[in-house]
Amino acid sequence: MSDDFNKAPRAKVEAEEPQQHKDEQREASKVPGAQQDAASAGTSQEGAAQASAKSDQSTQNGVSRASAWVSRTFPGHENAFLGGVCGLVVAIVMAAIGFWRTLLLVLLVLIGVAIGQQADGDPKILRALGKIFRDHDTH
Repeated sequence: MSDDFNKAPRAKVEAEEPQQHKDEQREASKVPGAQQDAASAGTSQEGAAQASAKSDQSTQNGVSRASAWVSRTFPGHENAFLGGVCGLVVAIVMAAIGFWRTLLLVLLVLIGVAIGQQADGDPKILRALGKIFRDHDTH
């Protein structure tokens, strides 16, 4: 059998740009150069806010592209891929700082997540620990 026969064709999926980004590009093209300079010359706080918004938007765009790639490459196995990546990160950290320090790091992260869940009003980790350490009377 040839290799080409065994490989299934993959559809090319391109991520669409968010509608807000398209609207911004359209508005920017309508404003002439002099008016655009006047419009963009705001206070430094506005500039910082715009830069932060663009950074957040580019981060979201990157995350959505990565998510689309994972869904396209591993259909139906996205969580297995995420688990594999987490396992790789833990293995690298263990190799770098050692087992006991990694165990302490994981424990501290879980404590932080439990505190955050308690603050959010959904203490899943604390409930699970309560079930594990509940006094079981067998009389």
